Amino acid sequence: MDLNYVFLRQQVERSLAETAESKAARKAHEELARAYELTIERKSGGRIMFPRHRNEEAPAEAEQQISAIQIPSASS
Repeated sequence: MDLNYVFLRQQVERSLAETAESKAARKAHEELARAYELTIERKSGGRIMFPRHRNEEAPAEAEQQISAIQIPSASS
């Protein structure tokens, strides 16, 4: 499965959770988004991490971890 596709699905589920009209729908979309986040974390070898609880502030190291990803240049 392509990592870009998993990111897309995660973002869609987070958006659907934010606009859900019922608690049950919100919870279902949040659970799906979390499952996609775990897949992203696993497929990236831990280089991309998501906060465990969306309602809490993300730890500074998680933000640094995401921004520290090195993308190899074409000349490498």
